[in-house]
Amino acid sequence: MHKKYFFFDIDGTLAPDGTLQMPARTVQCLQKLRQNGHFIALATGRLQSNAMEFAVQHGFSTVVADGGQSVTLDGTLLYMESLPVERCATLCDGLDRQGIPWAVNVENATIRLSRDSRFEQTAGDSYFETRLAPDLAVGQLPAVYKVFIACTPAQQGQIDLCGLPAVRFSPHCLYIEPTDKAKGIRRVMDALGAPYEDVVVFGDGTNDQNMFCPVWLSIAMGNACQALKDAADYVTGDCADSGIWDACQHFGWI
Repeated sequence: MHKKYFFFDIDGTLAPDGTLQMPARTVQCLQKLRQNGHFIALATGRLQSNAMEFAVQHGFSTVVADGGQSVTLDGTLLYMESLPVERCATLCDGLDRQGIPWAVNVENATIRLSRDSRFEQTAGDSYFETRLAPDLAVGQLPAVYKVFIACTPAQQGQIDLCGLPAVRFSPHCLYIEPTDKAKGIRRVMDALGAPYEDVVVFGDGTNDQNMFCPVWLSIAMGNACQALKDAADYVTGDCADSGIWDACQHFGWI
């Protein structure tokens, strides 16, 4: 069987949103892909350390995380790049002028820093632990991996995002985080000396759009956003059902 290189998003693709629990049929599919000699990896917007918790639990040793800004190959972190700090600082200064609470993630741990308690009270999510840092100066930080903005979709239109990529995962919190998963996938394939055309990607969300490239095969889940379905080479069933299994069986990979 011709070897394929699979890159799976986590939330909404391998596991229903917010659960981190893969359906039994998906677990079986991954086992069969490995048995058939295929390469499997993750491609997620999650922070590298957070993605690795899922990876270790489910036997993944290669992870494209941080929306393409980090690559872990065979369990070794090759690189982890920051968002442009100067632009993040400009964004946060503008948010301060508008009175909009924000927080930043500045290390490879699920911890975010905010100047006051308004962010945690307004954002309403628990993905990261929020710690107070009243004297926080974003422009002086060595790295910024994510910015969290406590705002509604209506408020978002009033914010100058300074050209930074944004993804909304909840009604009350906008995430500023990288969305170039294709960059990390290319870095993995280059390190392996493998051809791009042998890549297969699975995704469901707006932050997966960049990795739906014409050079390789792109598969959208049945629960994917419409824009991703429109860009896909193939649309399979829902994540919570047997979507992963059905697609891999359809193409003869298992």
